[in-house]
Amino acid sequence: MPRRSKRNGGFSLVEVLCAVAVAASAIAVLTSGVGGSIKGANKLDQHLGARLILQSILDDELAAAQTAPAQRAGESGPYRWRLDISPVAAPGKLPSVYRMYRLTASVGWGKGGEVTGTALKLGR
Repeated sequence: MPRRSKRNGGFSLVEVLCAVAVAASAIAVLTSGVGGSIKGANKLDQHLGARLILQSILDDELAAAQTAPAQRAGESGPYRWRLDISPVAAPGKLPSVYRMYRLTASVGWGKGGEVTGTALKLGR
């Protein structure tokens, strides 16, 4: 008759502890990766929101019937914006009824986040 071993076919305590340590390491790596992805997605969302506000500010001023040198500032949700309108010399000769303006807008958010855009407008 074959002799049976008294040892069961289960895992030893050392094997179980090693498996738990490997699983904990994998979870830690995955968690830090997900956290980094969430931070990156939030930064991208803030940047895109600021670009939309910037484009809206410039589009509104480009569509305005009258343009004059000015400085404007305001807030929109978590964003701070500023618009500077200044006259610039035209590269060629313009009829005297026209003037060229430089529109410079900037939108900031949080600690140091900022986007800036510039456009030229020909106005009367």
